[in-house]
Amino acid sequence: MARYEKFDDDTPAPKFTIVTRSNNEKIDLFVSSEASLSIEDETTTRHALITLNIISIFVSSVCGLITFFLAIEEQSASALGFAVDTILDVLAFITVIWRFTSTHEQKTREIYVLRILAILFFVSGFGVFIDSVLDIRNQIHPIPNSYLAFAVTIQTFIFFCLAFGKYTVAKKLNVISAYSDAFNTFISALMAFSVVVSIKIYNSNPSIWYIDPLMGMFISSLIMIYGIWMMFKSF
Repeated sequence: MARYEKFDDDTPAPKFTIVTRSNNEKIDLFVSSEASLSIEDETTTRHALITLNIISIFVSSVCGLITFFLAIEEQSASALGFAVDTILDVLAFITVIWRFTSTHEQKTREIYVLRILAILFFVSGFGVFIDSVLDIRNQIHPIPNSYLAFAVTIQTFIFFCLAFGKYTVAKKLNVISAYSDAFNTFISALMAFSVVVSIKIYNSNPSIWYIDPLMGMFISSLIMIYGIWMMFKSF
């Protein structure tokens, strides 16, 4: 009988799936399935991320509405920017949930989500930036409000916890959209924290009224830059 040698060309081509872990720690859209999580672990991780985003939708909706009305009353640029950002975040969270509810068409879903998130990030950042610039130009001083400071302090803690949980899950999936979701939640926590800081500074020294819009400009710039990077990465 003839003997047949098995050559490397006989091995099947590797399938490409969602990124889970990478040997060189590089975050790519897709890597070989040899480096992927088991089906059970990946499913559990997906469910955890979806659950975190459902919680984020509820928290962002409630916090966004409360902060929005308090920000208008206090005339706080950073607080208003935070409120608008949390409302736009709801759309981002819904998009991420759609991304991980199915294992089909992973590449297409990942690209769509990155582009949608990039647009939302840029629009949110641009809106906050313009509002902050107008506040500095018109020299709008915040109106002290203890309720706003208390509400935003609680929101800071909640968003930091959600961001940490999402980052932990993202490290397992190692997908850009998952990391972007964690970054988005972290930005919300950072914006809430900046509102608390600006309120404390203004209450102690009203002459430094411009610290509020300056913080809004700085954070909005980070959001826009990250949105541009995400759009570039999606192509």
